[in-house]
Amino acid sequence: MKKYVFEKTEGPIIVLAVHLCGTLSLKAVDMFNSNDNIKFFALKPCCLPRMVHANRGDIFKIGKHEFDAKEVCSNGSFNKKNWTGPPRWHLEPKFNLWADHLFRGIDVGDSVEPTQNGYRLLYASEDGSKAKDEIIIQVDGGFQNTYMFAERSPLTKEIWNEV
Repeated sequence: MKKYVFEKTEGPIIVLAVHLCGTLSLKAVDMFNSNDNIKFFALKPCCLPRMVHANRGDIFKIGKHEFDAKEVCSNGSFNKKNWTGPPRWHLEPKFNLWADHLFRGIDVGDSVEPTQNGYRLLYASEDGSKAKDEIIIQVDGGFQNTYMFAERSPLTKEIWNEV
C-alpha cells in the first residue's frame, strides 16, 4: 500500500480498517503511524491474534507502545458460522485488553491526559486526536464493540465535538 498508494498520493487519505482479524489490526495502526498523508483513520478490530505469536514469544510493537503477545493471543476461530475454541465470553477481557493496546499504539503526537465522556476515551495533542468508543452493535454473546478513530491536525471539529 505504501509503494502503490501512499507514496503516489499527496493526500489527504482516509483509512477505514473495519473488522480486521488478528494481527491485521496491528498492521493498520502501523500504516497510520508511518504515513503522514493519512489524515483520518478508523479501526474496528475483530478477532484476537492466534496463539502462534504467544508460543514464539513475540512482542508486538506499534508506535511507541509494545506488549507481550501472551497477553492477548487466544485459540479459537470461526469456520463459516461455527465457533471452535473456548467459550466466547471467556475472550471478552482479552479483547478489551487487545483494544487498549491497539489504541495506545496509535500515534497522534505527545498526548495530553485523556478525557472520558461516557463511552468515549479521547486523547488530544497539537498534532492530532484519537478516540476509543464503545458502540454497542454486537449483542447476544457478541462483545467486539470497540471503535477507534484518529485524525491528524487540523481537526474536523464535528468529529471531535469542538465548539
